[in-house]
Amino acid sequence: MFEKLSKTGRGLRDGDQDDKNLKKQKRKRTLLVLLGLILGWGMINLFITLIFSGMIPHHFASVQEGREKMLSNTEYFDNMTQNDFDFRVGKTGATREELLEASRESIGEFSFFSKWYLNSRLARMALHIKLKGYELPKVEEIVFIKANMEMESGASGYTHGTQIYLDGDIIAIYSFMSVMPGASEYMDKLLYHELFHCLTRSDPQFRADMYSLIHFTVTDTEYELPPCVLERYISNPDVEHHNSYATFLIDGKPVDCYTAWITTKTYAEAQSGFMSNDAVALVPVDGSDVYYTREQASNFDEVFGENTGYVKDPEECMADNFAYAMLYGMKGNDGKGYPNPEIIQGVIDYLKR
Repeated sequence: MFEKLSKTGRGLRDGDQDDKNLKKQKRKRTLLVLLGLILGWGMINLFITLIFSGMIPHHFASVQEGREKMLSNTEYFDNMTQNDFDFRVGKTGATREELLEASRESIGEFSFFSKWYLNSRLARMALHIKLKGYELPKVEEIVFIKANMEMESGASGYTHGTQIYLDGDIIAIYSFMSVMPGASEYMDKLLYHELFHCLTRSDPQFRADMYSLIHFTVTDTEYELPPCVLERYISNPDVEHHNSYATFLIDGKPVDCYTAWITTKTYAEAQSGFMSNDAVALVPVDGSDVYYTREQASNFDEVFGENTGYVKDPEECMADNFAYAMLYGMKGNDGKGYPNPEIIQGVIDYLKR
């Protein structure tokens, strides 16, 4: 009796051991499959990056080059207002010299991993453009510069000419999350948005054609900001010109206006970044010392469309529409299209012609 029980116990233990071995083998196979998928994904990503990233001409600036590029944008700094100085430096009565020093110190160094991540996103953008048969305007070499965004009220990126400034923290976050499906969508949208600004500067006709999709006409006249706007004006590095206008209905009457970015409070009143109290001013092209708010224009949404809420300027509005067209096509990011699909279709048609 004792002997039979002992054999039965050994049999049960042997069976348990077999089950454990089978589970270990399954876990090992699963791990190998996962490692194979990761390795395969890595090889595909490596191939795409090496082959296609150079199709969008660019390089990454060192700290020294980035600082030189930043301070070379003298026209931008020369046209700044006291409102600019105060909000960007973060104190009332700030000076141009303090802003220049803060701008210089805001520049950082890209890590190897950050460069590789950005190259991989640019490569996928270039591959997408090629597969879709799009032809972008020719652009000079883009210089990517890593910058702290405190002076830009926490923006993720901005541009000067063909210089694209990107927030280092944003790059680090999305590069770390890049192995997750869809995690790089925000970064892709950001890169397309900033690329648009470089394209409009490289090709004035492209700019004029894009603006016409939202009823803006580009002229040869650079409009001068009136005093009532200058006192609250905030410079936008992405907007180099105030030379386009659209017709807005103000109190039922058509008024040709261009746009300007302003704050509703001074820094002394706000004590925060300018984006916490920013607004768009509609300024008549006739030189009147007056501006209108978007609420006063009954056709504001008809002019800009409603695909994006970023409607501070036709440049920013169309940069978002361009990014949507490139990322989502006519389906939109949720598969339900857009409030104004004709704008997206106009972008796509232009790039395919």
